[in-house]
Amino acid sequence: MLKKPIVIVEDDHVIAELIEYNLKNEGFVTEVFASGDLMVKELNRLETSGVSLFILDVMMPGMDGFEVCALLRRKAHFDLTPILMLTARATETDKVTGLETGADDYLTKPFGIRELLSRVHSLVRRYAKIYATREKIEGEMEAESPDVITIGHVSLDDARHRVYLDGEEIEMTNREYELLKFLMRNSGIAYTRDELLNHVWGFDYAGETRTVDVHIRQLRRKLERDDKAPTLIETVRGRGYRFYEENA
Repeated sequence: MLKKPIVIVEDDHVIAELIEYNLKNEGFVTEVFASGDLMVKELNRLETSGVSLFILDVMMPGMDGFEVCALLRRKAHFDLTPILMLTARATETDKVTGLETGADDYLTKPFGIRELLSRVHSLVRRYAKIYATREKIEGEMEAESPDVITIGHVSLDDARHRVYLDGEEIEMTNREYELLKFLMRNSGIAYTRDELLNHVWGFDYAGETRTVDVHIRQLRRKLERDDKAPTLIETVRGRGYRFYEENA
């Protein structure tokens, strides 16, 4: 069986060649694109062959890395494929933007090759694990929980993969949906960030735990009456997060 490639999207050919050379030395198959636009033109082919990881530079001509990341997350075939962002700017805004658009991890340029390879191995392992265990996890959750969950003014219809706020459908990314589903099905129970990563993403995650905070913030913006004073998705001091439990 052919290995699914790691796709590198980087307009600096020196950096692209350095990444490709070291990944090939680790036994990975790679594909390199000099821009997001060129990679997007090949999406149909990549969907057919599959991709084990995307490495996206942020600052590129044409579509930047954030735009490419957001596009990939709208594609059902790549909704859970790991994405590693490369950025020359270490600002908090850039990091949060990357996570909000669906990135799993990021590295700030200049970066060390050993650190890059460590992140790559971790992300590729999680890709393999999630697809190996996804059916088992979904089967267990399906057996334990109803298709429709309603708590307060939020309803989640798992059979149709839809979320409603006061009867009006709310758009969700796949990861936002899965996080909300887990919290609602386990309402009243407080989970740490690591526990949420392990349960929702379906594997041990050795990367950036802040991705949970970003997804929680996105859910609050979409579902809370006042996201600055949340009443549905509660912060549990010293623990993590829990979903409000009716009649608790």
